[in-house]
Amino acid sequence: MKTIKSYSFFCLIIILATCSISCEKLPNEETYIPTENAFTADAHYINPETALLSDGFEVCDENFILQYYNPERATYSKGKNGLRNFILSNYKNNNYTDAGYLNIRFVINCKGEAGRYVIHENNLELEPITFTEGLKDQLFELTTQLQEWNPNFVRGAYRDTYMYISYRIEHGNITEILP
Repeated sequence: MKTIKSYSFFCLIIILATCSISCEKLPNEETYIPTENAFTADAHYINPETALLSDGFEVCDENFILQYYNPERATYSKGKNGLRNFILSNYKNNNYTDAGYLNIRFVINCKGEAGRYVIHENNLELEPITFTEGLKDQLFELTTQLQEWNPNFVRGAYRDTYMYISYRIEHGNITEILP
């Protein structure tokens, strides 16, 4: 029994150490010194000049947009089930045979508005593919209709956040919606 408690304590220490190492500092902290292109060089960055539906969309702090994995993250106002119900009740499989992941990445600003969309298409082995235009257009249109988001609230303020929705497609049917 003592071994299990020791092991549990050890695991907790490792988790806490990992979390403290990986935590990001916000730009307004005294020790934060951004490097040139610090935010545009990250893998999650969405270029507003090439993203879809960027015109008129504004973020609150262009120099700091939180990543997907923050402990408090932006959520759809009607919850995960509300999002799933909206998509599944409005999606029509028009004899599509596509299979893979249609990933739509975007930004939710501090006001809870969505914009700056990017589409990534992969087969079930995560290799790049191209989905049927009708399927892709339909899921993009439905995703952009999800406009009521709860923005990320971190350290006393609402923050801009990157978000994604990943649709797993098999034989043209949505089999899973992530996250």
